[in-house]
Amino acid sequence: MESKKKILLVSGLGILAEHLVATAIALKRFPGAQVAFASMGVLPDVLDGFKPSDFSEVHLLGIGLAAADPARLETSFSRLVKGGAKIVWYSAGHPVPDEIPFSVQALFEPHVGEGSLAGFVARELGIEAAPLLATLVERSPTDSARLWQERYKAAGWMFSNAHDFLALDQIVRDLALGVAPAKWGEPVQTLVKHWRRFGTRELQASGPAMRKVRKEIGRIAKSGVRRVLVTGESGVGKETVAQQLHVQSGRRGPYYAFNCATVARDLIESRLFGHVKGAFTDAKTDSPGLFRDASGGTLFLDEIAELPLDVQGVLLRVLQDGVVQPFGASQETKVDVLVVAATNRDLRELVRRREFREDLYWRLSVVQIRMPPLRERESDVAATAKQIWSCLVPKGKPLSREDLAAIQSYDWPGNVRELSNVLERATLFDDLTIPELVDEERAEVARLAAFDPAPGESAPAAPLPLSPPQPSGAGENLDEAVRAFVNRVYERHGRNLTETAKALGVSRNTARRHLGLAGAKGRD
Repeated sequence: MESKKKILLVSGLGILAEHLVATAIALKRFPGAQVAFASMGVLPDVLDGFKPSDFSEVHLLGIGLAAADPARLETSFSRLVKGGAKIVWYSAGHPVPDEIPFSVQALFEPHVGEGSLAGFVARELGIEAAPLLATLVERSPTDSARLWQERYKAAGWMFSNAHDFLALDQIVRDLALGVAPAKWGEPVQTLVKHWRRFGTRELQASGPAMRKVRKEIGRIAKSGVRRVLVTGESGVGKETVAQQLHVQSGRRGPYYAFNCATVARDLIESRLFGHVKGAFTDAKTDSPGLFRDASGGTLFLDEIAELPLDVQGVLLRVLQDGVVQPFGASQETKVDVLVVAATNRDLRELVRRREFREDLYWRLSVVQIRMPPLRERESDVAATAKQIWSCLVPKGKPLSREDLAAIQSYDWPGNVRELSNVLERATLFDDLTIPELVDEERAEVARLAAFDPAPGESAPAAPLPLSPPQPSGAGENLDEAVRAFVNRVYERHGRNLTETAKALGVSRNTARRHLGLAGAKGRD
């Protein structure tokens, strides 16, 4: 009797969490399917490791095809098709590359859509995947989502260092089965703990500056202090410092992060300190607030300079007395929280301009950690790039001398975040080399910084400047500033992509990328 054929799911490894969730969604649709993983360029090698006659269908989830040798790809696909398998290729936002010959395209069924890969796969397969997609939400995630995100990063770290697929496969199966974080086994818990301590890219560099930072983190974490101020430019990894302080302190409570610049002014106090039911119109239930939620653990307050002055006064009292009084409550509640505040601005200058409370500054700044920018540690740039690249393309071609020379020739005003963005872009745009992408990044930042408003138009009063930060790296987040600026030009040109690209002096793809990040839609 002929054995029943199986289904093979092959996941890409580009944006790892997105691919893992997409594969888990597919596994919900095809229970019992076999799961494999393939980075760009090695798909034929992975497929050739399977017996073609074993599978009725092969689903390729978010795997770039341009990096693979067309002849090898055709041989591998033909082998599967002759064995009786149907090949289905899923891609979100990227059509079949032009360099893939028609003889190869005829061997598979392309499914190309918009949005995230996981959301697209869920729609294509007709799967209700809200709980799985929720694990990808990074802004104000639930406790469960936060733990899943740590596990994604831990599994990626293990894969990049040991080429171990087991942790990735187990994530996909646990997601598909709905295994809650509380039910994770001891090996998974241990892996996450190891990642929390060792798996952070911003702190892995071996130069003297980062050795000093790591030493400071260890010393401060063990000292029992309750307030730490982390300073440094955008993209240097200030939250990584907060996470490591939490892990190495041995605090048993949860870790929470709050960005002071992203919440509406009238909601900040309630979000931090809580409120009681009926305290204001929309207060339908009691809310404990982040300080009470984080009691016993750590609360990271990012962009502390953006906190309104009156809320600064409330925060000062909490730091001084260790108690919070939710809005509308008559009783105070004692809290035990390690507060790590971070800023990319000069708080002393803000104190001088009376935009930041002096007493809060002195309360926060007793213990400080400064994260140095990439340009101050040139010896770390190449090593950091190699580490990021190994995570993005675990089994792909390593960075060449020309790649590293181009990377080291640029100041990286957006620091590790900007470097990571460019390297990730290199995995998506196969027609551009890394030196070309670095040149494009340098030119784009220069163009945007030099771009003038329309005649007679002045910059609006807004949290973000009209032009992005200068290469010194000081000021607001580079990515956010560029997004806001490009969107402003886009609106000025009637939401016309071609005219926007011409006005900025960049390609349509570059303009589209920034507008896509900002969620803009319009006409060509």
